[in-house]
Amino acid sequence: MINNDTYIKFFKALANEERIEIIKLLKKNGEMYAQDIERHFYLEQSTTSHHLNMLKKAGITQSRKEGRKVFYSINADSIKLILDSFDTVIF
Repeated sequence: MINNDTYIKFFKALANEERIEIIKLLKKNGEMYAQDIERHFYLEQSTTSHHLNMLKKAGITQSRKEGRKVFYSINADSIKLILDSFDTVIF
């Protein structure tokens, strides 16, 4: 069973317009290089990094490194697990 802290991190991560737009962009494009996400939204590197880290800690995205580059993608399995578990809490 997933604990309440996991739900809180998940829903807090979704409670930001820029992070929702990042999720939409990743859904559309699949895996993306962090700097490409930054350029798409004209965000500062630190802001992009903060948003991507929040999404990753919440289980919404996942990352992989290739040399010095970090690529992000949607973590569909984690999202499904969290939402299915939350479904049993509320219904």
